[in-house]
Amino acid sequence: MDFTEIFTDLFLGTELNKTKFANQLGIGHSTIQKYLNGVIPSPKTIAKICDYFNCSMDYIVGLTNDFNYKNSKGGIDSKCFIPEYQRLLTINSTNHFTLSKKGLVNESSLSWWKKGHLPQFEVIFNIAYELGGSIDKLLGRI
Repeated sequence: MDFTEIFTDLFLGTELNKTKFANQLGIGHSTIQKYLNGVIPSPKTIAKICDYFNCSMDYIVGLTNDFNYKNSKGGIDSKCFIPEYQRLLTINSTNHFTLSKKGLVNESSLSWWKKGHLPQFEVIFNIAYELGGSIDKLLGRI
């Protein structure tokens, strides 16, 4: 995952200091330094960052070279995650249990996700990468 490198390049291109940039995103200014040092934000915060730069989540983590998608929406829609996850499992002829055996997901997390909760961003990335999917599609951005 190339988030830190790509985020750093995008942030430096703004010519804003960390405080001004954080204020524009509605997050704490000390958090920006954490992201520059390699901490991966939550899915909602990555969506805010991507909305600010008008780029895709797939781009900001290095899954695609396409900066944005023509039909991209802002924010995230957590209701899209489970249907897209299940679609990706089906087209890859696999299941949640198999991914948990590979250490990509927690076996017991599926019921939590079905209640509308999202996994950590690293898990979403692993799912998209392993199953050939799109983070933006998993999170309802396209």
